[in-house]
Amino acid sequence: MDSLTLKRRVYRLLKFGVVGGSGVVVNLVVFRVMLWLLGDFIRMDAKIFAANLVGVVVSIFTNFLLNDRWTWGDRIKGAGRWWHRLGKYYLTASIAGGVQLALTSLSYEFVWQHLDMRFLRHDVSPDAALLSGIAAGMAINLAVSHLWTFKDE
Repeated sequence: MDSLTLKRRVYRLLKFGVVGGSGVVVNLVVFRVMLWLLGDFIRMDAKIFAANLVGVVVSIFTNFLLNDRWTWGDRIKGAGRWWHRLGKYYLTASIAGGVQLALTSLSYEFVWQHLDMRFLRHDVSPDAALLSGIAAGMAINLAVSHLWTFKDE
């Protein structure tokens, strides 16, 4: 592999990381808004699951848009294939999202809710659980996206 090809791959990996970071922000914002909207109507564990699910769905879509236009924007993909790429990306990210949902719920139940985690008088243990799940999901998403969803033709 020549140095130009290596530089392009590293640059693409950095872009993927930036998009992933923006997805974390989107996921956290949607998660917190959903927790607030759901109020005290349901149990906290169910509320965390529902808020996390909505955050995952929204952040997958925003990440796809950014990855499609920016990270892999240099590729000729064909106008009619947008829905196909979106479907592949949702499938890929859904695997990672499933891991995120499971790990968030399990880590909250068994670890984070038992710790006194307050920041500015707010319990941030749900956020810590979410970040645990996001970290595992991002690692899976990167691997599958690189090897299948956005692979070189």
